[in-house]
Amino acid sequence: TMAPAAAAMASLVSRFRFRCGSLARRRVGCGKRWIMVKNTGSVARDHLANERTFLAWARTGMAFVGLGVALDSLQKHGELTIKCSPMTPEEKEAALRDELAPKGVNVLMVFVGGLFLMYATSRYFGTQAALLKDQFPVNQAGIISVVTGSSIITLGGLSMIFAPAYMNEYLNSVKNTMATEKKNKEDDDK
Repeated sequence: TMAPAAAAMASLVSRFRFRCGSLARRRVGCGKRWIMVKNTGSVARDHLANERTFLAWARTGMAFVGLGVALDSLQKHGELTIKCSPMTPEEKEAALRDELAPKGVNVLMVFVGGLFLMYATSRYFGTQAALLKDQFPVNQAGIISVVTGSSIITLGGLSMIFAPAYMNEYLNSVKNTMATEKKNKEDDDK
């Protein structure tokens, strides 16, 4: 005798098999869930490799999305820390202006992650269609665009790391120059 839950599951499975046949062969009316191809040579291996490639691209895209969300969270935490600190309102305003990265970086990471996901889906279905015709599309444009995009993001990241020190130095020198010019002008007017 079977437990009631196991009996109910067995009944459900037998009704599904009666209606739709085995899982490997779908009957008309049950909906087409996947494409069946004859497994000769390396057909299955090629399609499985295509799926693994899709998952790798999707994982990379989700990593970028996660990075964007994490940066946004850290930025909000930094804002909260500054707002709750025992500083004067002027100091808080200056700290918020000086310390926080622009929102554009967070949005850029999420956008790039979305691009990766869209490319992964497009590449997967394009490669699948080509494999069904016994062809394989070489991925030159994708590689070039990923290398170019990654280089741009890397240069942007490096500029965000190193630019603030140089920018502060430059802004301080401009302020000093302007203060000196203003003082010289005041002295000339006297």
